[in-house]
Amino acid sequence: MYPRDTALHLDSSNVDPVSPTPRITSRIRATARGALLGCTLVPLGLGGSYVLEEWKSLQVEEQAAAASAVIGYPNIFPAVSQAAKPVPARYIDGDQVRIWSGWDAQRGHCWFSVGCDECDPASLGDPIGRDVARAIDYPAVETGGGEIWERIPAAADMIGLSVGKTACAYPRMVLAKVLVVNDLVEGTPRLVHLDPFAPALEAVAVYDPRLDGRRITLGSTGFSMGGKHVLYDRGTESLWADGEGALVAFSGPHKGKKLALVERGKSVSWSEWRDENPGSRLVVGSLDRRAAPPSE
Repeated sequence: MYPRDTALHLDSSNVDPVSPTPRITSRIRATARGALLGCTLVPLGLGGSYVLEEWKSLQVEEQAAAASAVIGYPNIFPAVSQAAKPVPARYIDGDQVRIWSGWDAQRGHCWFSVGCDECDPASLGDPIGRDVARAIDYPAVETGGGEIWERIPAAADMIGLSVGKTACAYPRMVLAKVLVVNDLVEGTPRLVHLDPFAPALEAVAVYDPRLDGRRITLGSTGFSMGGKHVLYDRGTESLWADGEGALVAFSGPHKGKKLALVERGKSVSWSEWRDENPGSRLVVGSLDRRAAPPSE
């Protein structure tokens, strides 16, 4: 051991005269390092494209996993009847067209009736039954955060709209399951409707569901007419379809009446909507389905 205050010195007499001088040695070491680095960079350069492709592939897999993750929207499942659909499920009866609307334990098979002069029977789609796609009448909501809020993938498709000072978001995945949301925001009723038969960019429409000064609610009939989804109102079972600038009743006690179109819903990614509206009201599903739907 050397004392701490003892400096170490090279004794020139112990230096091998054949060995290169320190300056030459440093040059050789620098050259060797450069050669080694060059050898290392060659395989990295050759494999760079492979690594990049692997990274891109991993990103795609992660996005797909996020998109397919169970988010847990409550109570948006369909109400599928186990009853066998009658054959035919629609037929002409005098001046009326009968369209199957489902099975009731008390009444048996049930039917909608439409005047032959009110529709083209050939344009009616095959019915699946009333309210198989169950409208949301009592929305489950999170505002500015929550468990479901945090689970929604950034790229998830949202329909965003503003009612008064309230920003509202409706996941397209929810709308695709229920088709109709009878909503009430700041005391203002809104009917949000996704037409599964319409082009994607025009599929969602928002209406003002006030008729003669009072709010009405609507559900799905389970059939289409002329390539448009047909709705019915709970109070009179009048039938409604999207018209020019309005939801129009074409059959029943409300025939000829209209619900004004507020706007066509625009799609936006969840990350974009959330960043612009951090306090947004987010419809995440339906409250307990045991509650009876509104009577009108």
